[in-house]
Amino acid sequence: MSNLRKFISSILNWIRKQQITSTIRRFDETVDHSKWQGADFFPNYFQPFKLDKPVQYNPQGVYRNNTIENNVGELAAKITLDFKEKLINFLGENVRLDDIYLFWYDPSKREEWSLSNSWHDDNVGHRIKIYVCFEGNGNTPTVVIPNSYNKPYKQNKTEILRFTGKRNITENIQQIKLNYKAGDIAMFDTSCLHRGLYEEPATLRSVLVIEYIDRNKANIIADRSPCGPGMSRTGKVIFKENAYYALKETGLIDEKLIKKENDEYIYSLVNLKN
Repeated sequence: MSNLRKFISSILNWIRKQQITSTIRRFDETVDHSKWQGADFFPNYFQPFKLDKPVQYNPQGVYRNNTIENNVGELAAKITLDFKEKLINFLGENVRLDDIYLFWYDPSKREEWSLSNSWHDDNVGHRIKIYVCFEGNGNTPTVVIPNSYNKPYKQNKTEILRFTGKRNITENIQQIKLNYKAGDIAMFDTSCLHRGLYEEPATLRSVLVIEYIDRNKANIIADRSPCGPGMSRTGKVIFKENAYYALKETGLIDEKLIKKENDEYIYSLVNLKN
């Protein structure tokens, strides 16, 4: 993509996100962010098991898989139950499991830098992500600045530069590195400034990412921001049968987004039932 096309695309992206500013502020107003610094780390939390290898990587060295097998879903359900009280206390009674996916990063496959390598918040307001590390030695952490909540929400003008490919990886004296290794769990609020430390000495990393957000907010802003199953209004997550039932038991699956197809359960805003 030419520099001019990148700039125009970045401006259009900025305009779309400006349109949801008041919505994010309205839903986030009741969240008491003084309860939590916005990041936590839990070493040696689970026993990792082997995942299927990615079939291919994109130019950023990333592969994402939205099909949740039974063993992965059962682990996600256990973790969700472990942290359910914290999720509800922080995000409110309308919190749901909004997205879940397996995510690989291999620096040897990288041809260009990911947008996530630069400092940013996710432009969705308060949302908690949990990273469940299956493979990694701690050299590819997520870096977070605690208590840097974007509140009241306002889109940062540096987003225009970020989406044109301008990197901002300057070290911040307040940053903490969530150096998760295989078996570790990290969680953070994506309204805090954060970035993936994908530069050297980064190494291969595979994680399960579980995202939780206020369901009513996500339903409104999903077409202009990266939320909802499959990270969009038309995206989807595919649950194998036992994975779905295990997550259903947590009470945080949004049943309005579920549609059964044969022995699988499709989780998507396309299925939204009024």
